[in-house]
Amino acid sequence: MKTPLVFLLLAVATLTAHAQTVPPAGPAAITASSGRCGVCHPAERVQFEKSRHAPEGVRCVSCHGGNDRSLDAGAAHGAGFRGRPARQDIPALCATCHSDEGRMRPYNLPVDQYALYQTSGHGQRLARGDRQVAVCSDCHGAHEILAPHDPASSVNQLNIPQTCGRCHGSRAMPGAREHQDVLKKYQSSVHARALFEQGNLRAPTCVSCHGVHGANPPNVGDVDKVCGQCHTAERRYYTSGGHAVARGGRRPECASCHEAHGVQAARPERLASSCAVCHAGDARRLDLGRRLWTEYRTAAAEVDKAAALVAKADAIPIQTEDYHARIEEAHTYLREALPAAHSVQPEVVAGFTTRARAVGEEVQKELEGKFANLRQHRYVLIAFWFYVLLTLFVLKRFRDQAARNR
Repeated sequence: MKTPLVFLLLAVATLTAHAQTVPPAGPAAITASSGRCGVCHPAERVQFEKSRHAPEGVRCVSCHGGNDRSLDAGAAHGAGFRGRPARQDIPALCATCHSDEGRMRPYNLPVDQYALYQTSGHGQRLARGDRQVAVCSDCHGAHEILAPHDPASSVNQLNIPQTCGRCHGSRAMPGAREHQDVLKKYQSSVHARALFEQGNLRAPTCVSCHGVHGANPPNVGDVDKVCGQCHTAERRYYTSGGHAVARGGRRPECASCHEAHGVQAARPERLASSCAVCHAGDARRLDLGRRLWTEYRTAAAEVDKAAALVAKADAIPIQTEDYHARIEEAHTYLREALPAAHSVQPEVVAGFTTRARAVGEEVQKELEGKFANLRQHRYVLIAFWFYVLLTLFVLKRFRDQAARNR
């Protein structure tokens, strides 16, 4: 009885050893990217094999160490195994590849991301021991790291606000008072509407103003430089005006009037009220803002009157191609007047509003002259047809009288 039992135990032991040395079929088989790690970590394997890293020769052991060719947990987690990297070690771990010129050159990727991260607000706080600040995996993901152009990527243009908002839109994060409602404010902004509603992929997101790996709030004195990357005309006028000069240690910048994250569309009527934010007790400067608004409003009213007359002429119809072109010219002057208002110099704004008003008044005068001529022609035409009908009536009476006499 003992001999068959001994043979049975030997057979089981042989099969077990054979199973550990021969790649089994199915999910235990070695895959090029994840090896056999996916046998115990199937969810991570599925994520990783969708990632940008998987087809480029990066493997689980590239980040975690160990042996991905063994099904034995002790051997797999043996020599060189790092396991889950500590948060503070993740940037340096990613940099082992992403700061290597030789490895990044074939992909034409920059190798300064780690150096930039160390200069960022995130990197500086991490260096001071703050373990809750953002590291690479918070923005890019841990296993399913996708290319930025992939719509599912957390760093795709359309997803960046939500990615940053996981921390900077949360009241629960440390320093919440510093960051609260930033995401909500951005979502209400003209920038967000341009991105999400109009599909303008050039609209600013968080990284457009704060930077990517070197993310930091713009320094005092630099806000106009950041906004000026898109709003070039506005910055040109701003730097030529009085606001660009610091007085009493204060220097109004773009966010002083437009807000930092909840940026709203420029509305001309704000010219009359924006100055009160800083100059509530200064009658002279408040009057300056009202003068800018009056200049704009007066010109816009004349252009609107002219546009209404052009629409009336279209309905007659009168040839109006030239008038449409001139109305568009006037609107161009008005559009230029708004950036010019950043100079806070009424004479600069008047250079555009005066021309717009002049075009509006000229178009009105010319069309009113044409309408007057049309009215005159209409009266002459009425008189002519009255004379013709009267003549016909008299002739008919003579003919009828002659017929009766015969």
